Amino acid sequence: MIKQILAFFESAQEEAGNDLTVDDAAAVLLIEIMMADHEMEQRERQSIATILARRLAVPESEINQCIEAAIDRRQSSYDLYQFTKVINDNWQEPERYELIVDLWRVAFADGDLDKYEDQRIRRVNEALHLHHSHFIKAKAEAQNNL
Repeated sequence: MIKQILAFFESAQEEAGNDLTVDDAAAVLLIEIMMADHEMEQRERQSIATILARRLAVPESEINQCIEAAIDRRQSSYDLYQFTKVINDNWQEPERYELIVDLWRVAFADGDLDKYEDQRIRRVNEALHLHHSHFIKAKAEAQNNL
């Protein structure tokens, strides 16, 4: 019985992530950091737009649509696993590390590093199978580029 229940949840999770691209997953994680302190700060949103524009090379109107879609996905998800799984399956360590740097950039964008932002980045770092040294190095790199 337990195996059937677990199989049901695994298949439901796989179906939910079928249309999820690695860029979509990264966008959701950026949104997760912006909303970690329960505030949607405009400077953090602008930081996300800048990051996505650099990563995706698409017009600003599409960036705003991507942000809105990421917000919707984040609000309708119950955890971050489906997003980190897509990233782990598609990106090597250097790309995952660069995402952690971008998460720190979002956290620092409003000039106030909240303890919840720090904690979420730590959890994402672990879920992306990166070392604690990546977490520390990425934080320093993001701070140095403010």
